Amino acid sequence: MKLTRVIASIAISSAMGTMSGCTGPAFESAPTDTDDVTEAKDRLVDSKSVAIISPDDAEAETGKTYGEWSAKWWKVMLAIPIDTNPTFDTTGANCGFGETADMFFLAGEGSGTAVTRTCTVPATKPLFFPIINVECSNVEKAPFRGKDDEARAACAAHFADDIGINTLKVTLDGGDVHNLHRFRAASPPFDFTMPKNDNILFVPGKTSGRSASDGYWVMLELPPGDHELHFEGAFTKGPGAGFFQDVTYHLTVQ
Repeated sequence: MKLTRVIASIAISSAMGTMSGCTGPAFESAPTDTDDVTEAKDRLVDSKSVAIISPDDAEAETGKTYGEWSAKWWKVMLAIPIDTNPTFDTTGANCGFGETADMFFLAGEGSGTAVTRTCTVPATKPLFFPIINVECSNVEKAPFRGKDDEARAACAAHFADDIGINTLKVTLDGGDVHNLHRFRAASPPFDFTMPKNDNILFVPGKTSGRSASDGYWVMLELPPGDHELHFEGAFTKGPGAGFFQDVTYHLTVQ
């Protein structure tokens, strides 16, 4: 299986409908793990005041939905050559290529191996990253090819359904983020550009295309200081069964 679209986290988690009613998953502050959702921006129990921006609150707070941000994430990552692409970065040296005017995009890992990165990010922008995700386009071969917008969305959703919900994990400074099944988001159709021969889809001779993605994402805000972010997920069935993502970021926020 081609692991490129699995890129940021093999995100194959389908977005359809799982976010409805989400008002704000919480960080673990006690040994309870209910499916209740508390406030839109739940905070860690420690004094660092880390905030999760939930799927329901993203548009009001950032101007875009999770799905729209996921499309922008892919557009940014697809435009970056493999050599400097954050998804194939094993140290964090290329994390800065994920910064945009309004959001800082962190990356998953495109080769199916555990990776630890060190990255400095601004305190003035939220962070957005895929726990695990997938995309389908009009420039790739089957099974990641869709002839039209509807087919591409169905393709991405089908693959996303193969993500094991119980494999999803996000921890920040030792605190678990709960209710991750509520963070699934499907993108709208989007156009993208990419390098002709050094692109993360490994499709030579193409410089543009149209795609759709589906997967699990998290948006958060961090106060200045040092933080450790870890996220992981895996495919438990389908063509990608056995592929996992395991990423740790040592973040300095300033």
